[in-house]
Amino acid sequence: MSPKKVNLVAALVRGMLAKDALMQLELTIKGAAKTVYQVIHSARANASHNHGLDPERLIVAEAFVGKGYFKKRLAFHAKGRSRLIMRPECRLTVVWERELVPHQLTETTPVWGRKNKYSGQNLSAAPA
Repeated sequence: MSPKKVNLVAALVRGMLAKDALMQLELTIKGAAKTVYQVIHSARANASHNHGLDPERLIVAEAFVGKGYFKKRLAFHAKGRSRLIMRPECRLTVVWERELVPHQLTETTPVWGRKNKYSGQNLSAAPA
């Protein structure tokens, strides 16, 4: 399939959870959605089996398409003529990222990101 067509579908699932990406691809009408679905499903199974990652917490960090080989076919025309047709192929690569587990903060008010220097003190004592 053409890299341009596959890249349109791969752009839909970048940054999604694996289960959400598979659900999105099931509902997509594009012809390349079936191919991308199979690649993501296979990559998710490989990540859990080969690397011991939890398949429920995987995020599609990257899904990019590269050019592959060109199939060369003949198109026959009238009067014994023919021409060469190039049918492009592509290579789809999926990179996983583990979902970050939320943790509890030890400090409720951080030092950074203060609006003004008197935000932590009593406002009546601040100079005008």
